[in-house]
Amino acid sequence: MLTTTRTGRTRRTAATVVTAAVVALAAGCTGRAEIVQPPDTGRPRFVLASALVPFDACGDALAYLKDGARRMGLVGGSATKWYAVDDKAVAGTAGSGSAAVAREAAPATTAVPAPAGAVAQAFSTTNVQEAGADEPDVVKTDGRYLYTIAGSALVVVDVGPNELREVASLDLGDRGYGYGAQLLLAGDRLLVVWPSSGPSGGGRVMHAPITVPAGTAVRGNGTAPGLDVGGLATAVTVVSVADPSAPAIVGDLSLGGSLVSARLVDGVAKLILRSGPPQALYGATGPAEDARKTLEQTTLDDWLPRYSYTAAGRTTSGRLTDCREMTHPADFAGVDMVSVVAVDPADPRPGPAASVVGAGDVVYATPEHLYVTSTTWTPGSGAVPFTPMAGPATKTAIHEFDIADKVRTTYLASGEVDGRVLNQFSLSEHNGDLRIATTRDDAAESQVAVLRRDGDHLAQIGIVGGLGQHEKIYAVRFLGDLAYVVTFRQTDPLYVVDLADPTNPVVRGELKIPGYSAYLHPIGAGLLLGLGQGVPEAGPAMRLGTQLSVFDVSDPAAPARLSQVSLGPSQSAAEYDHHAFLWWPKENLAVIPLAPWSQFGAPTSQVVGFTVTRDGIAERGRLAGFPGDTLRRTVVIGDRVLALGDRGVVAGDVASFTEQARLTF
Repeated sequence: MLTTTRTGRTRRTAATVVTAAVVALAAGCTGRAEIVQPPDTGRPRFVLASALVPFDACGDALAYLKDGARRMGLVGGSATKWYAVDDKAVAGTAGSGSAAVAREAAPATTAVPAPAGAVAQAFSTTNVQEAGADEPDVVKTDGRYLYTIAGSALVVVDVGPNELREVASLDLGDRGYGYGAQLLLAGDRLLVVWPSSGPSGGGRVMHAPITVPAGTAVRGNGTAPGLDVGGLATAVTVVSVADPSAPAIVGDLSLGGSLVSARLVDGVAKLILRSGPPQALYGATGPAEDARKTLEQTTLDDWLPRYSYTAAGRTTSGRLTDCREMTHPADFAGVDMVSVVAVDPADPRPGPAASVVGAGDVVYATPEHLYVTSTTWTPGSGAVPFTPMAGPATKTAIHEFDIADKVRTTYLASGEVDGRVLNQFSLSEHNGDLRIATTRDDAAESQVAVLRRDGDHLAQIGIVGGLGQHEKIYAVRFLGDLAYVVTFRQTDPLYVVDLADPTNPVVRGELKIPGYSAYLHPIGAGLLLGLGQGVPEAGPAMRLGTQLSVFDVSDPAAPARLSQVSLGPSQSAAEYDHHAFLWWPKENLAVIPLAPWSQFGAPTSQVVGFTVTRDGIAERGRLAGFPGDTLRRTVVIGDRVLALGDRGVVAGDVASFTEQARLTF
């Protein structure tokens, strides 16, 4: 049980906004991007980033949210309006999508004490961005057992030496709603996280119910006006696997808001949730006067996300956050709320959440800090992708939180950069600084910026632009003092950015080859493996199929492709989901799921293993899945490779991928 006292925090005051210094980024007319460095003024170049503003009182928070609802057209109108407020343009929000090299590139391998009668063996774990910050996935293992979700059941598979046997199947009932449950394993406790729980699922408690005036039409589930837009919430089922052959439900947690992402740090889950206004206010189509009455009747409880936890037949509930834990941007960005909350599997009652009014898109985390981005779209931005245009540019706001405490999450600072991020690999913390790669639609190029915390601000201290003129970012990997950025339109420029001096980032090298890499993975000293798609050297940029490339980046000024293999018309889920990629350094083994394109229906999916070294890429073997099923993940345990799909597990020899056994759920 936790003994940390859950108390209030010291009041913050809004920090002074740092005066912005404009850095011009130019692009040449020669067809090759000209990399323009910031002028050397002899001092750090702080470019802007205003901190979030705390509410002075709970009444101020309620007034802010009500006013925001009026401004957005949630009452007294027939549609949500983000861009017309008192005849002035207001930015709305839209969803998008380092540590030392030794930490970032650490192989996801470990060993466990041998179960009774078994031999301890090394095994692979979830492919994560940062060691020490585990990420939720569809399968988890402790080296002896596989845990996965099949339909509405938790399935436990014994994968000990010479074993491939289902030992338990726990029916989870209607706790989750729909598809997409993910798992986090902390010792002998398993968290089953249902990201989209609806009125029939575990996420029933979103906001406190409010009274809807007679005659008010409500879009969505009118029987549950207290739910969020679309009735979404997040359910967490806590399961004890102390005895894997008899898993038992310990408790059920329901959290207000849809799941953005999650991390597991030091045995504690950090959940990032996004919630909206009470559903009764969203798109009300009744008389304007009734809608206004509904709005005026709301209290802060109606707006703030709540939680409920049920264990041993007893339920506790309360606010997930309160006004003392809420902040908002200086510039209005909507009334959606992002909450970061800690959930300890040993005591699943959530700790006080830190909440930001404004939607959250991408999450990046280290064991100490967590960053949430929000992409703001201003009128006209992105109308013609990757073409320069007049008017305001798309920007990305970044909010930093301290997640080191096991109970309390604390907001630290906020910043803003031009452009939009691709995914979590677009961000990296190193030596206390945050590096971030973005694509600027207005300038038709990409950039890498460095932000440093200055009070409540993430102030921009360095930037390099001009990357991939008229292209967008397809992959990013930060490793130590270097960043590798892939942009694409017809060719695949791989840029090597030197960030050793964070106030003066410099592009050291560039490599142009046909096609693109969508995921980059370090595979040894000075080597990167790129996974993506091939395209013709000339003509339309049509995809030709999955390809793997080995890049030598030992000399940042002269990156080179050492080898490349094409797999024909196909696609791999690892191109867009890094959890589907497996690197087993002991064997120089890379494994990816592969889905061949077929004109005559979907063929049986497979996983393909490759021996990858500086000398080349050699296919080691393939394991076929189940008819109509998709193999989604691969795990190595001892001398076996295990491919997991929705319908079962296939086991093969890691040396040759010769099938040894298969188990159907």
